[in-house]
Amino acid sequence: MKYRSAVRFMLVGALGTGLQYGVYYLLLECFQRQWGDVAILTSVAFTTGFVVEMICNYFLTSYYTFRVKPSLKSIGGFLMGRALNYVIQLLFLHILIWLHISEEWAGIVAILLAGVINYFVLLPFFRAKKKE
Repeated sequence: MKYRSAVRFMLVGALGTGLQYGVYYLLLECFQRQWGDVAILTSVAFTTGFVVEMICNYFLTSYYTFRVKPSLKSIGGFLMGRALNYVIQLLFLHILIWLHISEEWAGIVAILLAGVINYFVLLPFFRAKKKE
């Protein structure tokens, strides 16, 4: 019972990870076929996947994970948390690529590593006030 929101967060995170990585991988393949290996396009593909996932994730996090209606407080905290998460993901992505891990694998590993951090960043913004 105590860990239900964490379990729901992991389920939403898994769905979001699949969505983000799917968009990233699809765009990465399209970009590489069209223009070859252009490093900036890796960041463009990753960022596009992140934005698509972020929009879906906000509503799922609100309604399903924490079971609250979207609010200015939660969207503000969510956007701050996601901005931090994006920077961490992009940093991990480029470090992993620099370590000669393929762009395909680096993308998924970066998303997973940053996802763990994201739960604890978002938690205070979605906690419903306890009724006294």
